[in-house]
Amino acid sequence: MKVFHDLDFQEDFKNPVLTIGNYDGIHIGHRTIIGMVRDMAARIDGTPMLMTFHPHPLQILRPQQELPSITPLPEKIRLIEATGIDVLIVVPFNRQFALVEPSDFVKDILVDRLKVKGLIIGYDFKFGRAGKGDVPFLKQCGQEYGFSVDVVEPVTIDHEKVGSNRIRILVRQGAVDTANLLLGRPYAIEGQVVRGLSRGSEIGFPTINLQTEYNLIPKNGVYVTEVEFDGLRHGAVTNIGYNPTFGNRERSIETFILDFQGDLYGRTVKLHFLSRMRDEVKFASVPELVERIGADVRDARNYFRNRGQVQP
Repeated sequence: MKVFHDLDFQEDFKNPVLTIGNYDGIHIGHRTIIGMVRDMAARIDGTPMLMTFHPHPLQILRPQQELPSITPLPEKIRLIEATGIDVLIVVPFNRQFALVEPSDFVKDILVDRLKVKGLIIGYDFKFGRAGKGDVPFLKQCGQEYGFSVDVVEPVTIDHEKVGSNRIRILVRQGAVDTANLLLGRPYAIEGQVVRGLSRGSEIGFPTINLQTEYNLIPKNGVYVTEVEFDGLRHGAVTNIGYNPTFGNRERSIETFILDFQGDLYGRTVKLHFLSRMRDEVKFASVPELVERIGADVRDARNYFRNRGQVQP
């Protein structure tokens, strides 16, 4: 996949079929649109292309509104490449770009610069100054300039629309099981293993402590997870929170990897959230905590057995 981080490139592409959007999460709704882009490109011997923006436009237009990323840019690029898109254009979004008139965006970028043959967008797509560009406007432009415009209706699961905002809410609530259905994969964060207080080792459950730049972290609690490093995933149990039994002041992400012995300090790992087990609890004593962790580990092993991935 060719990746351009602005529109200042000279290369032309054969019969471009383009989709445009924020594509945060690359969830199953996004992949439905991308699949249509690939299919149309194959029919007309064209090039499947995707245009997205960085940072997210709302981070510039509404900076007071907290908007954590489901997929930070490097992860978004990796996921888009895996969908079969041939060309990715990451447009730097700033206030100047936000003032571009919809008509100028279409004429200068889509027609003159990219020479699109087909455009496939979501039903709620808006663009240009004050969001004045919309689906009817694009269809009118398509007729004028000679490119097709296909609109994809919302993808739903259990009568609920699949969307990035809903996924963010679900992750924050700890409802990773549901979020994963909408994503089509486990929600994951990436970070570096750092040294903690070694309490896990002292009580018989040594953990890795994850330091991450990801800003969308599931709600405090205990989760069945997988830790990925060296191309393999290892079953695990993760606690997010303040370890109230010990009265920690800083929030931590601590993971006990099932049946693993090794030193991961300083390594970058990816943590996949599979299912939420319980809330974080303050226990009356350390022995009670140890007993509950043991039960959590047994529950996690049962989870993997039931999934067909046996952890002895």
